[in-house]
Amino acid sequence: MPERVKQRYESLPTVVNFFRMMGYSPGTFVEVMDLTDAIFKRLTLSDYHKELLVLQVAAHGGAEYEWEQHVSISQAAGVREDQFIAIAEQRFDDSEVFTVREKSLLKFGKFMLEQGKVPGVVFKHTLEHFSIEELADAMIVIGYYNMLSGFIQTFNIPLDPQENGNWVKG
Repeated sequence: MPERVKQRYESLPTVVNFFRMMGYSPGTFVEVMDLTDAIFKRLTLSDYHKELLVLQVAAHGGAEYEWEQHVSISQAAGVREDQFIAIAEQRFDDSEVFTVREKSLLKFGKFMLEQGKVPGVVFKHTLEHFSIEELADAMIVIGYYNMLSGFIQTFNIPLDPQENGNWVKG
């Protein structure tokens, strides 16, 4: 393992199975970990809205690892049980579960996942509820977790053990 990869790996507060597998791509490991940190610490988009999108990506791709890894994170960010169910069932327009603002974000995410882009009219509607910075963050979150979904499922990465909602440190 190259020294810069080894140093970054050893500096991780928790080593989950995805991070271990990323070690097989030493040319991107440090940068992917930096992007992971940015997504968890430096977004303009709220953690709550980020987690709605992460769950949406996981549901869309049938990514059990992502879904399970984000249950406790999403709950801590404020995602409710009825929202987990609605997202799992892909009921993104359910007015009893989601606000107009949340529905606009989930519609934005649905178009990104299904078509790789958001039509202008949907984009303009979403801009009524979120800033351009938040939507740029939303696109990064969707793209990042979509990439992770394919990576995790292709390599069949096993779920990480959790205890009381926290990952068991590796």
